[in-house]
Amino acid sequence: MEVNWDDLRMEQFPALKDHVYLKAAGGSPMSKEAYQSALKYFKDMHLIGDNFWDEYFVSLNYTRRLVAEYINCKPHEIAFLINTSSGMNAISRLIDKGEILYPEGEFPSSIHIFKSRGFECKKIPSKNNNIYEISEFQKNLTNISKYIIHSHIQYLTGFKQDLDELGMFCETNNLLNIINAAQSFGAFPIDVKSSNIDMIVASGLKWACCGYGIGILYVDNKHILETRLPFSSWLSVKDAFSMNNENLDIIKKTSSMDGLGGTPNFPALMALYGGLNLIKNIGKGNIQKGVQAISKRIFNLTSEFIEKTSNLDLKIITPKDLKHRSGIVTIETNKAESIYYKLLAKKIFISLRNYPTSSNKTLLRFAFNYFNNFEDIEKSYSVLKNS
Repeated sequence: MEVNWDDLRMEQFPALKDHVYLKAAGGSPMSKEAYQSALKYFKDMHLIGDNFWDEYFVSLNYTRRLVAEYINCKPHEIAFLINTSSGMNAISRLIDKGEILYPEGEFPSSIHIFKSRGFECKKIPSKNNNIYEISEFQKNLTNISKYIIHSHIQYLTGFKQDLDELGMFCETNNLLNIINAAQSFGAFPIDVKSSNIDMIVASGLKWACCGYGIGILYVDNKHILETRLPFSSWLSVKDAFSMNNENLDIIKKTSSMDGLGGTPNFPALMALYGGLNLIKNIGKGNIQKGVQAISKRIFNLTSEFIEKTSNLDLKIITPKDLKHRSGIVTIETNKAESIYYKLLAKKIFISLRNYPTSSNKTLLRFAFNYFNNFEDIEKSYSVLKNS
């Protein structure tokens, strides 16, 4: 049975009653399911006190299993931190120095810490309407190239990389494949096994609709077994509740880095619990099918928006083909600021952006999530057409 997206929107997203929200690439409204799950934590702590530690860990492990089902890994290969940047910081301390290849338009959190720590970092140019072709990575390989860091979806243009092709390239050339999934987690399928992904960072803020404070780190456990974990604390060790300071028997699993080894961020992770349950319910009990339904919905919305705006005097810098398209559609125009404030006056929320090398705000980033509808597109198009 098809998902009734209008009913889902009304039930789960009261924030959309009075305005149009097209900025999921920055952050989405929290779903009712995520909100109620987090609220239960706060009610417990407020009305009863800290008496639910064991119960919270049961919920945490269920959430970990949901993430694992989504991206096709083992639950213990998932750790929960606080944001995407914390995941990249953890990875920077897991791997040895070596040359990193990365897209020139990559979001700063993907690469900043590696440059700060002295990694050799080589940016790869885009070709043909902001597409990062695998052949360009091939051209830039050297004998010291060890890693690729690549967003599944580029934050500014919405370009979506083919993870299977990228993974095959990394496997062929013995490169560690590190993916920033901040702009795809909750909206597009990810399979770490079939795509040969070694490490992933993501968050729950954007497309999963779960709010701030959720960082998701996947590391293939073969890499954990080969290294000394750079972070540990009292919950990182076997027999943690012995509280023995001499016990340094660290559990060699990614999951032992939850909260960098200490108490996890329970309220945010309870929200993730609810948000992922909602996606699983969309998939009739299967989270992968839920994500597939969401991605199909997003494609339908972006197809409609691109078709309607293509006849206007505006430049769409987002790849239009489905293979490389995501939920982000970015328009370049010198009238961007003026249009942005006209949209804002109509309670239509999008993101006003600029190219990293320019201070001029010339980019309008529209980000469609599954809670949007075709009426949102009509309202936005009306403003664009009359600007």
